[in-house]
Amino acid sequence: MLTRKFHIPPITGTILLLALVYFLWQIHWTGPTHSGHPVHTNPWSGGSTAGGRHQRIAIITFITDQKSYIHLSLKNKAHYVKRHGYDLIVDYESHSTRGTTWLKFDMVERLINANQHDWIWWMDFDTLITNTTIKVEDIINESLANSTAPADVDFLVTNDCNGLNDGSFIVRSHSRSIFFLNHIRDLHDREQRKGNSLNDQESMRDFLKSEDALVRHAHRVPQWMLNAFPEEIKCYDDYNRGWEKGAFLVHFAGAWAHVEGDDPTGELMRKYEGEVIWGPDLDEGFL
Repeated sequence: MLTRKFHIPPITGTILLLALVYFLWQIHWTGPTHSGHPVHTNPWSGGSTAGGRHQRIAIITFITDQKSYIHLSLKNKAHYVKRHGYDLIVDYESHSTRGTTWLKFDMVERLINANQHDWIWWMDFDTLITNTTIKVEDIINESLANSTAPADVDFLVTNDCNGLNDGSFIVRSHSRSIFFLNHIRDLHDREQRKGNSLNDQESMRDFLKSEDALVRHAHRVPQWMLNAFPEEIKCYDDYNRGWEKGAFLVHFAGAWAHVEGDDPTGELMRKYEGEVIWGPDLDEGFL
């Protein structure tokens, strides 16, 4: 059998070599990165980048014990991130020395150090995104537009009838935000040495009431926009506006104090599941 010898011109060979080097560089630099702790990255994420069509958003939460609504809460959040190309990070154990609920601040810090996102949205597990058509980045942009110094805003927080409620808040992924969180931790530690036991929400609340210069990096948004309570839990901020049909999110904070029964949060989660605007993705067989 006759064979034909092919000659590859030097220029073509150089181009092929450069293409191979670029391909290997891409594999090396776009792989997952971790910072000390395992990061549970959402496998359905669209993988958006800072140069893409929208900002890199991470939604984070944790669940450390058995609940009747685990599947519903996870299904809801996983569907939302799939729809908009965000990331979902869930932790299942807390090793925080200050108490279980302080894990939320540890998770925020961990993701900031990983440097993979522009904004991080903390959500308590007893929440439902009831309108999945709304992009959280639009809420971020609107909130920044309503601020007198948007570049200085690192935290978007809400109140309820008792003051701050940190069941749903958004953090800019920046080292300055870690500095902010450390001041909240320091406040807790100082009060603990005095015999005053404060949880994460109370510590953040008291810090935001202080005259510390860092307080200016927090911007309050209306509760109904980011952390709405249902009619069963009438603990509203000064806007006095609870959850309504078509609203973005509902949070069943302290349901045990407002609803009778053995599983008040689970009952409300299942009740409001029927109010969720899922969108077309769920009809296509996802989850």
